[in-house]
Amino acid sequence: MKRLLSVFIACAFISFVHSQGSIVLRDAPFIVETEKDASIQQWLDSNAFYKKLSPDQQESIYWINYIRKYPKLFHDKILIPFLEQFPEAKSAYSKSLSATLISMSPVGLLIPDENLTKVAIEHATDLGKHGAGISHSSTSGSSFQERMNKAGYFSNVAENIYEGKRSSLEALIFLLIDTGVKSVGHRKNILSIEMKRVGLSFYPIKGRPGMFFLVQDFSGE
Repeated sequence: MKRLLSVFIACAFISFVHSQGSIVLRDAPFIVETEKDASIQQWLDSNAFYKKLSPDQQESIYWINYIRKYPKLFHDKILIPFLEQFPEAKSAYSKSLSATLISMSPVGLLIPDENLTKVAIEHATDLGKHGAGISHSSTSGSSFQERMNKAGYFSNVAENIYEGKRSSLEALIFLLIDTGVKSVGHRKNILSIEMKRVGLSFYPIKGRPGMFFLVQDFSGE
């Protein structure tokens, strides 16, 4: 069972969009063969903070930027093979994702951001250590808005939360398909032309062996 939660704060006003969805897949690894894009990797390697991140964090940021730069290639080389290996993931949501990726133009790469990464690490750790349910509020009761305000963000920020296996690419695909989420808010956050920076973190969930939270935080500033 993969579970997702998304929230967005718009520039001009505060607007919360909470939504959850889930996908149940057979327990098997996603096997895909594709070479990494040298231009994206070189651009990321030029960022001093990126080099300090864990392999999981680096891989997650790479794939987010890959789909933003090459939406059609991601569709052909990643999404279609995934759906062929896991046909149970096919739905109206996967069809709408295909249509989006085929038709969309590239958007700017997201800069790995130290401050957003700290926000993501803190929230993923809090939820994971407490074995909490998937939520944008901390276990102490702080809301997403309060957490972001404390970190110096007051508008144009977004957050996605995923619960499932520790797989950067699979987590991204689940968030993009957004099964059961009518607003497809996770997808919109990942592909938003307004977003400029990203921070993210995986953390194991207490009491749920093999399960992890992934928190993705985005900023347009």
